[in-house]
Amino acid sequence: MKDKIRLQPLRVEAGWAIKYNQFYEVDPLKGNESFFEGSSLLMLEDRGRLKLIDVQWRPERNLDGKFQLEVLNFLENYNPKTNELDKDVDWENPFYSFSTKNRLELVEKLEKLMYSLPVEIDSRILIKRGEISEPSESYRLILVKEGISKKLVDKIIKNGNAQIQNLVLDQPDITRKIILNFSKNGVSKKVKNKAKQKLTSKRFKE
Repeated sequence: MKDKIRLQPLRVEAGWAIKYNQFYEVDPLKGNESFFEGSSLLMLEDRGRLKLIDVQWRPERNLDGKFQLEVLNFLENYNPKTNELDKDVDWENPFYSFSTKNRLELVEKLEKLMYSLPVEIDSRILIKRGEISEPSESYRLILVKEGISKKLVDKIIKNGNAQIQNLVLDQPDITRKIILNFSKNGVSKKVKNKAKQKLTSKRFKE
């Protein structure tokens, strides 16, 4: 039956590649269950933007389900064996999610995303492109998840690099006491000067 029905037409923007396609010009009606099964219906990627678009139908073969679209980022990780950057999909942290039962609405969304999605900017703390700087990156993840704490600041003062220390200084809920700590014990002159400058602001003046 699938041989007689064409794949869904899509206007694919330059840079995007179709990696997998079982997205047919078929609506979720009785008798069409076989068109709505499998782990993915459509997978598109743009390695320049470091983005992947994955489309599924969930629950599988259930005509009461919906199209589930996720935009995912590629993370660049340095591979010392090949001396190259591996690009791994960050499945755990979708950049964008969308669901609909309407096939044409999905097509419209796909075409808009292919045109408008930004290039991914790596927010991790790196030694160089694709190579994570530890323990500073582990501190950044705790900061994002749990916010500032005395225990975390003490670790960052002791073992963190300038990037994570600057990131802490930029937090909206930072206190004067923490800034004073960085002004005295920051890892670099620039960090110390940044902390001292913050202390002169109206908010943190005594």
